[in-house]
Amino acid sequence: MNRIAILIALAVYGGINFYLFKRSLQALPPNALVHTIFIIVFLVSSLSFFFAMGLGNVLPLGLVTVLENIGAYWVIGLLYFILAALFFDIIRVFNHFLNFYPDWITANYEKVKLISFLSVILVFTLFSIVGNYRFRHPEVRQLNLVVDKGEGVTGSITIAIASDVHLGNIIRKHRLKKYVELLNRQNANIILFAGDLIDHNMRPVEAKKMDEELRGLKARYGVYAIFGNHEYYGDIKKATEFYARSGITLLRDTALIIDNRFILAGRDDISQHRRKSLDTILSGVTARLPRILLEHNPARLGDAQKNNIDLQLSGHTHNGQIFPLNYFVKKLYPLPYGYQKSGNTHYYVSSGLGLWAAPVRIGTQSEIVRINLTLG
Repeated sequence: MNRIAILIALAVYGGINFYLFKRSLQALPPNALVHTIFIIVFLVSSLSFFFAMGLGNVLPLGLVTVLENIGAYWVIGLLYFILAALFFDIIRVFNHFLNFYPDWITANYEKVKLISFLSVILVFTLFSIVGNYRFRHPEVRQLNLVVDKGEGVTGSITIAIASDVHLGNIIRKHRLKKYVELLNRQNANIILFAGDLIDHNMRPVEAKKMDEELRGLKARYGVYAIFGNHEYYGDIKKATEFYARSGITLLRDTALIIDNRFILAGRDDISQHRRKSLDTILSGVTARLPRILLEHNPARLGDAQKNNIDLQLSGHTHNGQIFPLNYFVKKLYPLPYGYQKSGNTHYYVSSGLGLWAAPVRIGTQSEIVRINLTLG
């Protein structure tokens, strides 16, 4: 079934690219050199991501990084390019029946097609510049919450949360260094990673010794993390060892009591069908203390409420990352982004500190979350 799904996805991707290729070629002037350059650029752009993914452990790491970055921008750009092509084709079809084009468009149709082609590229370039800025300047979301278990535990806990960092060929060591500095500036009692710390390939993470930067994280109660779905795309054994070298305590269907003040539980990713149920994870922890849950995918919020979780922290959605995908994400998840309270359970779904594919956020914002949790 997975192979069939992959073949269908490849067929759809190929069909979309072929349609875009034909329409773009028709917009260019009939010049052999221009067409040759365009064909080369198009093939490299549309295929580079597959070379980076398929040969990521064979090709030189520098070349893989270049290919993955080109492919990442193409994946994002493809959405906007195809929407633009469809938009122009719809107008063309309506004009065929209604004949509403002004005379100057009809008289200069070849020039108009070229101008439209270049305009789409210009607009996407501007979007990318703004989107890259929103990625490179993450915001710190502040949240003040109160949890009262009535068991004599008082005071407050400051929590810094990051999700979906996606370390690899896109989010590299120099960026991670800035993330570590940002997290440390929060002076949090505990630092939590809500999944997808690693993108999909351990090779660049290990080659660049990114654990060296992560060991610089400082928090009174330590640094904890869970796996997301992306860790399972690579070598899970190496990922586990990387977390240990980084000084990060990995929670895989595990619950711990921290300083006799609160319970911290972490679930394996929802993609892992053998993961434990939440009530099983919590069965060995009977203390009536505030309960904090790390759950990467926010698809099943009800589990937390049924098990008296006080605060669930999630990621995964990226809040859609680019417009208009954020609106589709709203249809897929009960809480696609932000804060919500149901019963006595607080929820926060982060848009993520890093991202997938190109380092671009259009209509969304990279972030970390700083929560001041008052107890009692």
